[in-house]
Amino acid sequence: MLEELGEVIHGSEKEREAIRVLREKFGGFETKLHTVATKEWVIRHQRVLVNGRKVGRFAVLPYTKGSAKGKVGREVLALPFPDHPFKVKDYYRIALDQGYEALLLYEDKARRIAVPDPKIPAISLPFKPEKGDEVEVEVESELRDSSSYNLEVIIRDGKEFFLVGAHVDHWLSGYHDNLLAVNLLLNFDVELRNHGLKLAFFSSEEGPRCCTGSMQFPKHDIAFMVSLDALYPNRVVFSTIPELWWLSRHFRLKRVEMPSPFSDSFPFLLSGVPSVLLYNDDLMPFYHSDVDLPDPRDSEFAEGVKAGLKAMLRELDEKGVKDLRWTRVVPDYVNLTTQFSY
Repeated sequence: MLEELGEVIHGSEKEREAIRVLREKFGGFETKLHTVATKEWVIRHQRVLVNGRKVGRFAVLPYTKGSAKGKVGREVLALPFPDHPFKVKDYYRIALDQGYEALLLYEDKARRIAVPDPKIPAISLPFKPEKGDEVEVEVESELRDSSSYNLEVIIRDGKEFFLVGAHVDHWLSGYHDNLLAVNLLLNFDVELRNHGLKLAFFSSEEGPRCCTGSMQFPKHDIAFMVSLDALYPNRVVFSTIPELWWLSRHFRLKRVEMPSPFSDSFPFLLSGVPSVLLYNDDLMPFYHSDVDLPDPRDSEFAEGVKAGLKAMLRELDEKGVKDLRWTRVVPDYVNLTTQFSY
């Protein structure tokens, strides 16, 4: 449904349009819009030339900008894309430390991977530039203050609610991060005896600070929360506090792990709301790329996730979460996880 919008950058008009489309989809339910103070990344101009020929397919790494002109290996550093997207920041630091004017990362696709403290333009290319190639890069972009919305949908009323959410912003094609999760929730419902049920569609998960939308979502009446993000067939990573690991038995698992601080579930956990993140890092070869496209296995996989969600929520509804106690966790951003705080 939202595929027609193309890339949906946080804080943009396209993100607001996605929220409007979703609100219309849930026209038979009570919905609420919650304003989100965020930022929009605006690319005003972008151009890459290699040996005088204009490159048609490439991606600027958020939130880099600037211009450079020179040869690969002299003014411009060209490196193969690393074996994990989160290592891109290390390659960018190498380019800065060694005085290069631009960084080119190449593989068989184009990606958007954000880098910290951007000072020179960085480009993802779907081909390898050769040493000595003449390169010109021009990027005019800015991060500007913006406002967007979180959409709250009340599926079943109650005094306290179970909440299932997914973010709507995405880089490039973004099918599994995060259109698949959004589509999964379009017809999601489960009958609960002791809790109401809400759905949430979050703004601005991708940046410039992770999870800006979910940080600003009202949490006062939420008893339990599940975030669906970067789902990819045919299994899930079950990320939460150890006291909830037993619920993982409702899913086909890759592994169980401590909570991720880079997820829409984490702001809820920090607010005292037990929460679970379902994702799958089998997506990494396509993560934030222009080839994150539908897979023939998606439909069956999504139905399995939906069935697991329903079973988990029903069981937790019967057992209750009010008396759940857990050891406080703190983010470990270096290792992309959390640690216990004693």
